[in-house]
Parts: sequence; structure tokens; C-alpha cells
Amino acid sequence: MERRTFIIGAVAGGIGLLEYGIASRYMNSLREPRRLSVKAYESWGEKAALVAITPDEDFYVTSKGLTPRVDPARWTLKFDGLVANPFSLAYEEILSLPRVERELTLECISNPIGGGYLGNAKWTGTPLRPLLDRAQPLKEAAHVVIYAADGFSTGHPIARARNSENFLAYLMNGEQLPPDHGYPLRVFVPGKFGMKQPKWVTRIQFVNESYLGYWESKGWSDECERWAHARFTDLKDGARISGRSFEITGYALGNLDGIKAVEISFDDGGTWHPTSLFSNPSPLTWSFWKFIWVNPHPDTYQIRVRAIDGKGRVEERSPRDIFPEGATGQQSFKVTVV
Repeated sequence: MERRTFIIGAVAGGIGLLEYGIASRYMNSLREPRRLSVKAYESWGEKAALVAITPDEDFYVTSKGLTPRVDPARWTLKFDGLVANPFSLAYEEILSLPRVERELTLECISNPIGGGYLGNAKWTGTPLRPLLDRAQPLKEAAHVVIYAADGFSTGHPIARARNSENFLAYLMNGEQLPPDHGYPLRVFVPGKFGMKQPKWVTRIQFVNESYLGYWESKGWSDECERWAHARFTDLKDGARISGRSFEITGYALGNLDGIKAVEISFDDGGTWHPTSLFSNPSPLTWSFWKFIWVNPHPDTYQIRVRAIDGKGRVEERSPRDIFPEGATGQQSFKVTVV
């Protein structure tokens, strides 16, 4: 992927982050990323989705403003609010905690259908749940609010914040977090869009009611769940192909329910065929699929792809814009066999 950086100011009601960012005087830059190629990783088989790591310098970057420059010697992470044991941790104390390493695919809520505003990296950090428990939240505490050094904030119900998959990260692909990616510390809540996973974290506060953060207060989804969706790679709308067989590839991504199956249709959704989900390592990462289209007859086809998640929910047909809950709906291409 090619590097993309876009800095976004306030959003008017109903205008998407990306659309507004293009017009906003706060936008720094925006360049269309080079698309993921599943075919490029196919030889890795089951490990392909994990091997497909986006380098730090090519990973997409979003922010509500300028990147804060944080001095780790003066930085602390505070846990407070409705707790019996408020405490703070210095950077070196964070580094000394039990370590976890996880591949995790992030996606911006502003990513349109078939867009490239996502990336996969290997993150190193420490589990979040033990620290939340260490604070000893009071009975009336129902939500946590996460604050960042750039003034950003967002909230989660305690039950969601305590998921075992959640963690604090201080390394990205084996190196110290770059400033644009949250140095010295960022939080991950897998299954959500990136909007709910702040960078430059400074404080986690326990409160007794739901909290609308920076983007949520402007109309964006508070739940921000990333529902299962499948996308094509290595294929373009309007493509003309020929031959006895043709391989179609793509990825699928969802929430903690994972990806159960990916199906493809060549008659605009009239009939569906199972694809080979050949690399599906974890709900935390993208899954890779392929389909061998054998001896297609010369004609024009409307091809669709859809994902089915771990609970059997099928990706809906109709496309939905990015605002306010992220783009959903099946991707569809017109392909001509000659």
C-alpha cells in the first residue's frame, strides 16, 4: 500500500470523514493507496493473511488534528473515575507488563466499498483487561472513556472494554510506534472501526453513563461495529478477460464473530457459489478467498461477492454510505468474457 495521510477538522452533520477531509482546510494530504493483492500472497496458503503485513510507512493515517509530540519521560497513563483504586503508569512500567503480540487488521470507518483505507500489522503490547480490573471499578461504573493527547476521546461499555482481545500497543511491526500511529501508546478494541481505538492514550476514566466522543457527538456511530464484508482484489470493474479458467481473489473482514464463508455470484445475485476461504487465521485479521472460474462462456456478467460471519449473518446487498456506521453492502463488478 502507498502511504496515505489525511487530517480532518470538524464534520458537519451527514458529511463523511473522508468527503469532508477532501474539502477541509485542515487536511494535510490524501493519496490513493495501492490496492492489496491477495494473489501476491497466495503461495503462503493458510498463513497468507498473516504474512500480508503493511509496513509502518505505508499504513494509513487518520487524525482529528495534528500529530501530538509526546515526551515518554513525562507521559503517564491514568486510570481513574468511579474506581476504588485509581493509579497511573509511566512508560517504562507499561513496557514491564506481561507482553502480547497480535496481528490485527485496522479499517477506517471512512473506507468506501472497495476502498483501500485499511492495513494489517503485527502489534506488541499488554492486555487491557488486567489493568481495568486493577482499578477496581465501583458497582455503578458502566462505561469507560478513553482520552488521547490530541484531545480526542471515545467511550465503550465496560463489558466491551474488558474483552480479552483488547490490548494496549507500544510496538508496530517490531519497532517503536511511529508518532503518527500513536507513540507512545495506543489502544485496540478489535471488531470495531479504527475510530473507537484511540492513539496517544493518556487516560481511561470509569463513568456511570454512556459517553459520546469526538466523532460520535457529530453524528457518527457510537457502536461503530465493523460488520462482515467481502471485497475483490486483482480485478477491476469493466474488466475484459479470456481463457479457459480465471482466478478471482479477494479478502473478507468483520468483527469478533469472524468470517464463516465467502460466496460469489455471476448473475447479479441470482445464484451463489462457495469460494475457497484459504487463509482465515483469526477474527482479528482479514481473511483471504479465491474462486477458479472454469471455462466461462463469452458474455457480460455482473459479479457479486458477499461474506457470511461466524453467526451466519449474510452481508446485505444494497450499498450503504460511510456515514454514520461505515460503508456496507456487496461489491459488484461488470466483467466481459471474450
